[in-house]
Amino acid sequence: MPAIFLLLSIIFTQDITNDSLSVIIKERTDLILEEVYIDPLVDKKFGIELSPLYLMFVHDGISGSFSNFNLSDVAEITFPFSYRTYQRKNELGDREERYLTYLDAQYRFFLGKHRIGRWIGAGLRYCFDEDNEGSYNKGGISFGIGTRIFSEKGWYWGSSLYLGKYYFGEKNRGDSGFFQFELLKFGFAF
Repeated sequence: MPAIFLLLSIIFTQDITNDSLSVIIKERTDLILEEVYIDPLVDKKFGIELSPLYLMFVHDGISGSFSNFNLSDVAEITFPFSYRTYQRKNELGDREERYLTYLDAQYRFFLGKHRIGRWIGAGLRYCFDEDNEGSYNKGGISFGIGTRIFSEKGWYWGSSLYLGKYYFGEKNRGDSGFFQFELLKFGFAF
């Protein structure tokens, strides 16, 4: 107890000039301002995102996602989806069409203090594929990385890269794994 009294008396008897006091106040003010964060997702629970490049360059296709931001301040659950058709020639020279639809469910954990910037994630994929041999279903697991930038008005941009492998269903038909790279996906949070 006497040591605490001695320490307090030394602190309070020291002469702090006005200049030193203003420097201390400025340093503390700067520290507080660094901690201020305006959440662009305040009052926004969901988001929908589309890929304009996919719409322009993939014949008969659409790609996007639906997101739930209401989970926590550093995570989201998103449901990427895609539908596309392929046309190719088989060994006999006949034209074949292939229809591919997938739906993912991903948990994305943001690496900063808030839901902005870089994220890592894991997810599940359901794939429905149809070709000249018939249709089939399969499911897999994915892991990925990405980034998100949100505006205060609700618009956002995202990019992602994730890899996965099919483990369930008719996993031996078609591709055994998948690679997804999305550079320009634009969305709106509401």
